Amino acid sequence: MNHFPPKEQGDGSKGTASSVRNPYILNYCRVLVEKKGEKFDPEPMKKHLEKMYQLYEYMLGKNMINSLPEALKQQYLTLTQDLTNLTYEAIADIFDKNVPDYERIMKETMKEFANIYFRNRVLDPKDYPVPKEIFQDGQDED
Repeated sequence: MNHFPPKEQGDGSKGTASSVRNPYILNYCRVLVEKKGEKFDPEPMKKHLEKMYQLYEYMLGKNMINSLPEALKQQYLTLTQDLTNLTYEAIADIFDKNVPDYERIMKETMKEFANIYFRNRVLDPKDYPVPKEIFQDGQDED
């Protein structure tokens, strides 16, 4: 289950949380692909990086949620049951005040992600601690 609501697009319309990408994380994924020595044509590379990004994004979200004190974790998970009322302000109110070491969590998640990525011959979501449903199309593609 993805615990993040749709993000506002530049035109004010709602898009999925995955429609806005952090360039730092995308670059990190590219570096991992290069270090692993994998070669892709442009379109398959784009799909591969998208899959990597989705896996990392989910792992980070899960680790951030797990870092919350139990009462706040339950409060947040309750809020996510009705995404129409969940705002980025509410998310920031919970996480900004209660996860002061988010940079450490992000770095640890990057290390965990890289270890799994290098340990496996192919990028397969089954090797990561994420549910299959996090992929937009529900398909495993390379």
